[in-house]
Amino acid sequence: MNYLRSILFNFLVVFFVNRVAPGVSIDYYQNVPDIGSDILFSIIVGFLNASVFPFLTILELHPTNLKIALGTFVISFSAFLWIQAVPFGVSITAPIGVVVGGAIVWVAAFTTNYLEFKRDFPDKKN
Repeated sequence: MNYLRSILFNFLVVFFVNRVAPGVSIDYYQNVPDIGSDILFSIIVGFLNASVFPFLTILELHPTNLKIALGTFVISFSAFLWIQAVPFGVSITAPIGVVVGGAIVWVAAFTTNYLEFKRDFPDKKN
């Protein structure tokens, strides 16, 4: 159940960032927001960010805070760099969009994965 909450929380954070972050815009088709691509982008990034800790555990890579931070960092910022290069309904209009959007999504993703890590390994220090 915690994994589903993590996916939902990460989805909502990405969806929120797409709507309100400076430098991130949603493309319009005849003055109607293209909600489908925005939701699709949020689902994909939310799922990938929520899956970092489970993937580390499944692959037996001994999850640590550093591995979780690096995994979520790469996914969060590369997602916003990717939509800057290939806009598909969500686009970056200014470089601040990558920085702010990536940072907010990264903090949320790290937090959810860290909480899962602490739940599964309460005695581990790092």
